[in-house]
Amino acid sequence: MVNIMCWGSPAVVVDVDLDSMVAKVNYGDGIVRDALIGIAGERISRGDIVVVHAGVVISKLSDEGVLEHIKFLEEVLGKDAKEVIKAYETLLELARSLRGEARNG
Repeated sequence: MVNIMCWGSPAVVVDVDLDSMVAKVNYGDGIVRDALIGIAGERISRGDIVVVHAGVVISKLSDEGVLEHIKFLEEVLGKDAKEVIKAYETLLELARSLRGEARNG
């Protein structure tokens, strides 16, 4: 399960500019937006899945963490989670594509 202390939205990092501490992120809707990099000691890179709150990247998620979150949503919400789960799956697919990883199945 992913532990998030405040409301944030998952997004995939498309590009990073460390000089300005701005990341280009995609929330899975195909629109690339700027987000300030607000996490210290943890570098982010293209293809990372992050949580953005109020336009600031506040944490980084692992693929395994996202998969656990999907499983949790399926167990708790069942079919009602279909759209949310699809959004998470879209983010995972985008992240893996940006990292140049092959698709599984």
